[in-house]
Amino acid sequence: VSSSRGRSHAVAFIAVQVQEQTKEPSKNPLLGKKRALLLSEPSLLRTVQQIPGVGKVKAPLLLQKFPSIQQLSNASIGELEQVVGQAVAQQIHAFFTQPR
Repeated sequence: VSSSRGRSHAVAFIAVQVQEQTKEPSKNPLLGKKRALLLSEPSLLRTVQQIPGVGKVKAPLLLQKFPSIQQLSNASIGELEQVVGQAVAQQIHAFFTQPR
C-alpha cells in the first residue's frame, strides 16, 4: 500500500469517526476516555499521525493536550498553535473543519 493511499484511507476513517461520534459515543473507540492517553494505545497514535502536517513527532504532543479525536477536532487554532505552531495548527484545523 502506498504511503499516500494509506494516508487517504486514514483521513477518510478519521472523518467518519468524528461524524459518527454523536450517534453512539459508547461504541466509538476514538472518543476520549476519562483518563490520559496511554502510549500503549498505538491505533489512536497512528491515526493522529495520519492527519496532514502531524507525523510521528507531533502526534504524541497533540495527544497529551487533546487525548481524544473529539477533543482534537474541537480545538481552536490558538489551542493547537500552543502545541504544534501556527502552520501545522492551521492544517489540523482545516482538516477537521473543511467539508469532505
